[in-house]
Amino acid sequence: MHKKLLESGEYQYGTYKVQPVEWADGDWQGSGLWLRAMVTNRRLLLLPEKSIQSLQNQSIRAAEIARVWNVCLQGKDGIMVQYRDGSRIYLLVDWSQGGKLAKDLNTMLQPLPKPRIMPRLLPN
Repeated sequence: MHKKLLESGEYQYGTYKVQPVEWADGDWQGSGLWLRAMVTNRRLLLLPEKSIQSLQNQSIRAAEIARVWNVCLQGKDGIMVQYRDGSRIYLLVDWSQGGKLAKDLNTMLQPLPKPRIMPRLLPN
């Protein structure tokens, strides 16, 4: 199933269970269902569970993300994703995987390494 979601040249770093949350009434409140978050080398995919057909997959490209932090959301493990426009989303992460999810997202955001030795071009 994951192969269908990936674009050509895209590969997966990890998959996590997350829930979007918002700050309301002095506490973090779940603002949606638990989702699967798949981090690839190009984007963050937020996927609903198989049984929920009415929800759409959400794809967030690396170019849209400015920064990612592993945060504690009132004693619970989570991450904060800040978009380039300054808006943010907060996600609770299941089973204390926030650090690993943040690491995978930061790996996605890093530019590709340049080769140490440039290939020689053949003269025309």
